[in-house]
Amino acid sequence: MRYNIFIFLISIFLCSCTFQKNQPVFFPTSVNLQFDSIVIPPKLLSVTRLFIAHDMLIAFEQRKDTLFSFWKLPECRYLFSAGIKGQGPDDFLTLDKVFVETVNGFKTFELSSNKVKEIKIDTIGGFKLLVEQRLNIDQMPLNRFTFLSDSSYCFLSDNDNYEYTLLDKEHHLRSFSPYPKVLYKEKDESNSYLYNKLLVSRPDGERFATFYAYVKMLRIYNKSGEMLKEVVMKEPVKTAGNEERTVYYSAYPSATNQCIYVLNNESELQKCLEVWSWDGTPITRYLLDKKINAFVISEKYNMIYAIDRDVDNVIYTYKINPMVSSKSILYKK
Repeated sequence: MRYNIFIFLISIFLCSCTFQKNQPVFFPTSVNLQFDSIVIPPKLLSVTRLFIAHDMLIAFEQRKDTLFSFWKLPECRYLFSAGIKGQGPDDFLTLDKVFVETVNGFKTFELSSNKVKEIKIDTIGGFKLLVEQRLNIDQMPLNRFTFLSDSSYCFLSDNDNYEYTLLDKEHHLRSFSPYPKVLYKEKDESNSYLYNKLLVSRPDGERFATFYAYVKMLRIYNKSGEMLKEVVMKEPVKTAGNEERTVYYSAYPSATNQCIYVLNNESELQKCLEVWSWDGTPITRYLLDKKINAFVISEKYNMIYAIDRDVDNVIYTYKINPMVSSKSILYKK
């Protein structure tokens, strides 16, 4: 009798584990958004990233000699362009696509020099390099650089067994997070290529999230490198040889302290903007009616600002519901 009860309890436990492992992910709502357009001077060329600092929309255009253009929010009135590409003392070499608002302006990371650079800006054309700090590390380049709190940084590891390296404020290095094993791996194919990814940190630097290009998966970590959540949204299709892999995520995410926003490329017919909480809970999906390549979220104006790289004289706007993000505020650091 006791043996039968034991077998029964074990079977319930195993079924429960299997259910949790294979449980599908559903977004509770899908909302169709209609664009509004702001016609601007034809100044935008191959925008790589949009971000917001000091009530300005900033476009990073890495192919141009002048890297940044500044636009006053909310009307997106053009202000000025600044940031020269070059090797002079106030110029910029190749930048990673990470920009974080600071008290005076924003900070970024220069890949070819391993330097954190902080820039002071204002709405009347002021643009000045305030601080540059070379990180004390030999590894170059530090791809997918991410700013975390407590003067810590995260970037892709050069150890193919681990995804990331953490550099803390004491200049200690630690690799962490073994790669997932869900995709077919070709001989001599590196994990860093196979699991190409996009990183975005919470503005307060307490957490960061990863979305993978070739597998529909989300991982969330705290500032210490501990994985808090892994969500596999769709069983990956096994590909081998010359078969093309599906690209699920390619546009850089945007994040607030409440939510993560990421474009899903799965459908060629309509762009879908997924909204996730920082606990890895799906919040909603915004179905967009324009071919958006880059975007940013404004909490102040409850707005999506977005561009299509093939259209150089329009900034698209979408009004979003502020109540959506407020539902996801409950989390632990």
